[in-house]
Amino acid sequence: MTPENGTCTSEFVFYSNREESTLKFGKSISRFVFPGLLILLFGELGTGKTVLARGIVEGLAGKNVRSPSFTLVNEYKAEIPVTHADLYRLSCCRFEDLGLEDALEEGRLVLIEWAQNWKEPPQGETWECFFEIPGTGQDSDVRLIRIRACGERASASLEEIRKQIAPE
Repeated sequence: MTPENGTCTSEFVFYSNREESTLKFGKSISRFVFPGLLILLFGELGTGKTVLARGIVEGLAGKNVRSPSFTLVNEYKAEIPVTHADLYRLSCCRFEDLGLEDALEEGRLVLIEWAQNWKEPPQGETWECFFEIPGTGQDSDVRLIRIRACGERASASLEEIRKQIAPE
């Protein structure tokens, strides 16, 4: 799967003007995740991928969320068990050995940072989250977070976000 593959049906756009706003947004959307949802996070360094992941996990009562840049995969006990992976250091491989597909089958919420490095993620219930810094470049505090849903249940949950969470 590549970003914006055309099989996703609905989209939600959120603008964040600071890290705290991205964290709060993550906590808010955690109410709409479900077991077996794959959340693919696309974006450059410093765009807020880990902050959003931390907000989602903390919204599910998970604790001690940190970037899995060096460990590759972190797991968190939460209302829905979470597997959080960072593929930044892996750019050419398939990821069967990381157990990510197994985690989905077990009903875990799976968050993948640097998803652009996963050439063949499983098809299924997915949110694709694209992080951008619009305008003046890396020094800007504004982040655009665009979430696209793939799959019937993922689309329905994203529609609930659209109805219940007004962009800041």
